[in-house]
Amino acid sequence: MKRMIFAAVLLFCMAGCGMAQLPFDSETETKPENGTEDGKGLEEMWGRPERIVCWGDSLTFGEGGDGTTFPGILAEKTNLEVYNYGVQGETAEQIGIRMGAFPMTVGSFEIPAEQIPVEVSLYHLEKDPIMMRLGDCGINPCNIAGVEGVLAYDATEDKYYFTRKETGSVLWAEEGTKVETFAARDKKPSDIVILFAGSNRAPDIEQVGELIETENQMLEYLGSDRYLVIGLTSLALVPDVVPINEALAAEFGEHFLDIRAYLLERGLVDAGVAPTSQDEDDLEAGEIPSSLRVDIVHGNETFYRIIGEQVFEKLRELRYITEDEME
Repeated sequence: MKRMIFAAVLLFCMAGCGMAQLPFDSETETKPENGTEDGKGLEEMWGRPERIVCWGDSLTFGEGGDGTTFPGILAEKTNLEVYNYGVQGETAEQIGIRMGAFPMTVGSFEIPAEQIPVEVSLYHLEKDPIMMRLGDCGINPCNIAGVEGVLAYDATEDKYYFTRKETGSVLWAEEGTKVETFAARDKKPSDIVILFAGSNRAPDIEQVGELIETENQMLEYLGSDRYLVIGLTSLALVPDVVPINEALAAEFGEHFLDIRAYLLERGLVDAGVAPTSQDEDDLEAGEIPSSLRVDIVHGNETFYRIIGEQVFEKLRELRYITEDEME
């Protein structure tokens, strides 16, 4: 029985901007292919997939789609559980923090015995990581110093709070104690991982290496051989989108999907939409047609349906999904 799992708490609308700068030697990273060195297939190595886990920002969340999301389309077309870990406005680094790839720590604080909120400071690389502004999917329930509970952000006070799940003993959490997110404890090597990040604080061609390093670190951490990286889409937001997607394609090879190129070439045809004069102007300028968008970044229902269908076809091409995982 297929299920769509929306791990989002706050359903707001936002298109933010941001990207990570983290140390990583991409030249020494080896990408797993569909077979292993000894010829074993993915199912023999990790077993049949049970879940598709989609990590991203507002484009994964489905902003503008009136309830239609590409993870939702994947749930319709497969009998796998599909997790939508999309949060609007998040950078690639923030997405990595939610999944547990990049450490998030606390300042020293006392966890009370009772189930009451207590203020806590959060850090990544000695700075506030600016988390949970528009959702906490993948974070909660989390674990701090062996205590399971829920982190929350209070916008009126601009403070974070932790509430333990069950009553217990008073505990002192030392400065630097790591937050174990739900996603970090829940990741499985058999997962099919979709990574759609980078539109927020989008890079130019000189910075694309930083995005590649960040995405490589996330993929290495998740530990799945079944993964797909989706390219950037908006020319207006990312003027260097073409060379950036070319760099991503060179890095991730068959594991890369240039959805922007497909939307430019086949989007209106797939949607059965006759191009308007504005659409024609958009296409001539190298922009996704306005008939598929609600703003310069986000798409409409048709936009997300096409992405979901093309991701599905790519997963079939990579043999991550077989007839057994389909309806």
